[in-house]
Amino acid sequence: MLKMAKTDLDAFVDALTEASYVVLAPIEEGEATKFGVVDGERIRIPRLSTRPLKELFFPQDESLLSFDCSGTPDTSIDMSGVLASAGISPRVALGVRPCDARSLVLLDNVFASDDYRDPYYTLRREKTVIVTFACPLPGVACFCESTGGGPYDETGSDVFFMEVADSYLVKVISEKGKGLLQEVSPLLEGSSPERSCILHEADDEDIQAVMEAKAVREQSVNTGVPVEAAVAILGQVDVFGDSAWEEVHKKCLGCAVCTYLCPTCHCFDIGDEVTGGSGERIRNWDSCMFPLFTLHASGHNPRPSRKERFRQRVMHKFNYFVENNDCMACVGCGRCVRNCPVNLDIRQVLAAFAGRELA
Repeated sequence: MLKMAKTDLDAFVDALTEASYVVLAPIEEGEATKFGVVDGERIRIPRLSTRPLKELFFPQDESLLSFDCSGTPDTSIDMSGVLASAGISPRVALGVRPCDARSLVLLDNVFASDDYRDPYYTLRREKTVIVTFACPLPGVACFCESTGGGPYDETGSDVFFMEVADSYLVKVISEKGKGLLQEVSPLLEGSSPERSCILHEADDEDIQAVMEAKAVREQSVNTGVPVEAAVAILGQVDVFGDSAWEEVHKKCLGCAVCTYLCPTCHCFDIGDEVTGGSGERIRNWDSCMFPLFTLHASGHNPRPSRKERFRQRVMHKFNYFVENNDCMACVGCGRCVRNCPVNLDIRQVLAAFAGRELA
């Protein structure tokens, strides 16, 4: 395990840039924070970025391919299916929090499974190294440990940073992370006499300090959300028609802020946009909370009201996804709790079902 002073974080970023990596870290965009390219500014790592990490791999809108149909009627359409992401450089996502790193593993079930591999998503995954920072303090809306994670959860990470006083302890998690640190090897102690090193071998005292901090912080995590009990109830055959749905959905406006800011929601729509004789096939985020999402060409909509749409979101995350992938589609980041305009708290919804006995 290595050690680095907090004041050397910018030097670490400079070394990554010199090694031809594009460094992506939380940057300010108005009152929000999102992962974007670092360009000379001092790195600041927020408790949790406002917008989820998934945007780096599953963009809000992207061109899947372009086509040309400007020829004569006898001419076939010329499809040029060049990946929009094919030209991206190797990247480092720096300042990821454990819940967001874990969310990518869940999204892999959808976009990078054995049965289906989305080339746009998987290429970005292959070219990105995830550098995660342990959470110093849980947020008031966080419930990561109730969903199987935690402030020191290493799932989905390649390199893991842990705070100890004025330093970080740096732990290599994957081969990809090992390769990253090898590429910035001039910063390692004793490797280059011409350049000051910023990475040192951690001693036993440092490691003991981080273990004690980990124990203290994990005790402060909210483990009181009965997620597992709710999952068990939602898996029962009678829950779909239960009267509880009449109550729990009432505050929902159907604005979809919960799905857009969720790190694991992945609904999308695909359409062709044509101008003149050429066009592009565009993929855009969509949401099960929108009334048009399930509208049939016949005019029939199997989810005609907010109740059915709200039920779909909850059931997908805590029942359907569990049945298909043996894990729930929630990492307990709390973004949906913090940003809901009517304070509809998914933790309260889960608690309502966890204590319910179905007829």
